[in-house]
Amino acid sequence: MNYNIIKMKKIFFSSLIFLFLGNIMVFGQVEIMPNLVLTKVFETEKDMWPTFTQGVVHYEADIMYIYGEVYVTEHMPDSANHNLPTLRNTYLMPIYSQYKKNQGKVHPNFDEEMYLFLNIKFDPRKTYQKIWEQVSPYHEMLTYRVGPQWHDGKLKVIFVGNAPMRTFQQERVSFAAAQGTVDDLAKNYDNKIMPLIGIDFEEEIEWNGVGKMPFDEYKKFKDVVQEAHKQGKKVRVYNLPEEENVWDVMHTAGVDMISSKNPEAFKSFLESRKEE
Repeated sequence: MNYNIIKMKKIFFSSLIFLFLGNIMVFGQVEIMPNLVLTKVFETEKDMWPTFTQGVVHYEADIMYIYGEVYVTEHMPDSANHNLPTLRNTYLMPIYSQYKKNQGKVHPNFDEEMYLFLNIKFDPRKTYQKIWEQVSPYHEMLTYRVGPQWHDGKLKVIFVGNAPMRTFQQERVSFAAAQGTVDDLAKNYDNKIMPLIGIDFEEEIEWNGVGKMPFDEYKKFKDVVQEAHKQGKKVRVYNLPEEENVWDVMHTAGVDMISSKNPEAFKSFLESRKEE
C-alpha cells in the first residue's frame, strides 16, 4: 500500500515537472511581435491566455466606467443586469499572473515594457481614479511616476483619446501615460508622459490602402514618423485595413506599432518579410 502511494506521488510530481518544462519550451519557442497591438475584444477572463503563446505583448481595450466599475465595452449597456467583462478580470489579472509566474516579466522572451492601451469611452476622470485603485495592488510591474521620479516597470498603461493630460503632468503620483496625436508633436510633450503618437488610418490618411501610396502622401507620412522618433516617441497606426499591402507600407515608413485583430495573419506577414 505504501509502495503504491509512493509510486503515485512520483508519477504525479513527474507529470508536474514535465508540464512545467513543456510550458518553458513553448514560451521559449514563441517569437514576440512587439510591433503588433492586439485589438481583439476579450469577453471572458480566459480569452487573453492563448495570446501569450502567440507572441502578443501589446493590447488595446475599449473601457467604460459604469456604477463604480470599469468594464470592457464601447457601448453603455441597456440595463444594470449586464454581463460585461471587467478590465480587472480580462486584462489586469492575467497580465499580473504572467508577471509573477515569469519572475518579473510578462513574457519570458520580452525584456521591454508591454503597453496596455485603454480607450476611454465615458467619464475619463472617474475612469482614471478607478483604474488607479485597481492597478495599485499590481504596482510592482507598472511604470509609474512619484513626484519627478519614474519607476520603470514591465507594463505601461496608455490612455487613448480622452486622456487626462493635466492629471498626468500635475498629480504627485501618476500611473499612466497618453497616446498623442500628430498635432501634439508641435507641443513636444515629455516622452515619458506621451511615449507615442497615434495615427488614425481612416481619418488621417487619404490613401485607401489599394495599390501604392501616393509618393507625396507617403513622404508627408514618413516625415511625421521621423519627427516623432526625433522626440523619442513611437508611432502607432490604428483603424487600418487588415491587409499585407498596407502593413508593408507602414513598416517601410518606420511605424513602430500596428493595430490588428488578427495575430495569426500578422505573424504570417512578418514571416514573409523575413523571406524577402
